[in-house]
Amino acid sequence: MKSILKIVGVVFVVATLFTACNGTPSLQKYIVESKENDEFISVDIPSSILQLKDSEVSEDIKSTLETIKKVNFLALQLSDSNQGFYESEVLKVKAILKNPKYQQLMRVKMSGTNVTVNFLGEDDAIDEVIIFAADSEKGFGIIRVLGENMNPSDIMKLSQEIKLDGDSNELKQIENIFKDI
Repeated sequence: MKSILKIVGVVFVVATLFTACNGTPSLQKYIVESKENDEFISVDIPSSILQLKDSEVSEDIKSTLETIKKVNFLALQLSDSNQGFYESEVLKVKAILKNPKYQQLMRVKMSGTNVTVNFLGEDDAIDEVIIFAADSEKGFGIIRVLGENMNPSDIMKLSQEIKLDGDSNELKQIENIFKDI
């Protein structure tokens, strides 16, 4: 009897591990793995360099800024030598974002660039906002805004009031990325 209970216990633990590690790719895992590849440009931006353009903004805007914890930026600049790699990576990101846990806020096409905005969390309490932009001539970029209980409409208002600390190394890296594009 004890051996049957041990076997059932082992089967339960193994089944739990397989369920928890089902291999479903996540955007976080994709970004972490891509940082190791020299083809990608990656910058992690702490919330400390996000500042308001004007100190005379509403308390709602100030409290919204406090809900942002970190911003991840990942980009792959397209070149003649990496066309196939670019196409396969775009397909990987699109497959990740098709997971039902990523809810789409909007999709826009602007001057040949396809942009999607997705989020994780509840409609009024978002924990992660993902902006994915892909251009078949320039490359693609992912901006992942991590926070806690962010409100989508407040985030949109905040985006109009925010500036980056111009002296930060992170900002200088991002400026260098877009200088040649």
